[in-house]
Amino acid sequence: GNDQCRQLTADFIVLEGDATLAAVEDDIRADLEAVGINVTTRMLAKDEFNEAMVSGDFNMAFSETWGPPYDPHSYAASWTTPDEAHYAALKGLPAPMTQAVLGEKISEVLTTANPSDRQQAWSEILTSLHEQAIDLPLSGKRIPAVINRQRLSSYTPGHQQFDYPVHTLQVVSGSKTITVAPGGQTGLFVGIGRLDPHSYRPNEFFANNWVY
Repeated sequence: GNDQCRQLTADFIVLEGDATLAAVEDDIRADLEAVGINVTTRMLAKDEFNEAMVSGDFNMAFSETWGPPYDPHSYAASWTTPDEAHYAALKGLPAPMTQAVLGEKISEVLTTANPSDRQQAWSEILTSLHEQAIDLPLSGKRIPAVINRQRLSSYTPGHQQFDYPVHTLQVVSGSKTITVAPGGQTGLFVGIGRLDPHSYRPNEFFANNWVY
């Protein structure tokens, strides 16, 4: 009966300033409130968001897979380090696939050479997460490329968010000097930098396609 019901509240952290996430959050909050779950949303600046995510100070948070060639190996390996939201979320996994067991299985599959054994191991890992509803898939992402087809041809979009295979471009008319404005996280591309993958942008895909 109603006397046995209790109000459920979910703490939802969202990165401040992201219009797409804000629009999705609004729909999620409305859907959950329709079934009696009160959602408290905190729009947080980047540093505050990262702090809450790492410390586990949330019930729900947006995340995204890394895309090829990271999935599933490197992406799953990141779940075992305490600097991602997954690490905090996985603490509540029940036996037999506890967080510790999951970490061991991920470490084992990373060194499994036999394709059949590797497929079986990944099926077990991903099925266990699916059954616990740790991740709820919502949508995918597309990164558009705007090309002047009268000047350029043969461009093939990359498979990863910061993968710009400009070496596929061919100039079909006009000057051989072209203007490119890549969607890097730190603005326009002005130099090759240190060519390391994560401490600055562009990352390794971006740099490799331009330099090598």
